This record gives sequence, structure tokens and C-alpha cells, in this order.
Amino acid sequence: MEFKDKKGEEIFVGASVDVPTPNKGQDLWNFEFTGTVIGLDKINGYCLIEDGDCWCVEPERLEIE
Repeated sequence: MEFKDKKGEEIFVGASVDVPTPNKGQDLWNFEFTGTVIGLDKINGYCLIEDGDCWCVEPERLEIE
């Protein structure tokens, strides 16, 4: 499984990414932020993003800095 950001760039562990404003009622974070990819969940298709907390985010919503 490939993990690509919204511009089609490959996402990798260690990448710095911008996470968008949350979708109301769907996402657990409260505002957009920049974090680091610490894992790729190949079973569920999520990227694990850390910014002090950890978040599971769909790769196509992210943008590599």
C-alpha cells in the first residue's frame, strides 16, 4: 500500500506534515497543526501523526512540508 499526500507525494516515517482543520463530528483534533509521521497503518490505511499527542489521519488529507 502506498501512502501519498494530497499533492501525490509519498509519505514516509519521519516526514513533517501539515494536518488540516478537522471535520466537525468526525475528527478528534481541534485545529490544524504540523506534526511528524511516526507510523503507517497498512491495515487501516492511516498515518500516525505526532505533535505531542498522536493522531490517525487519512494520508490524502495531509501535506508534506
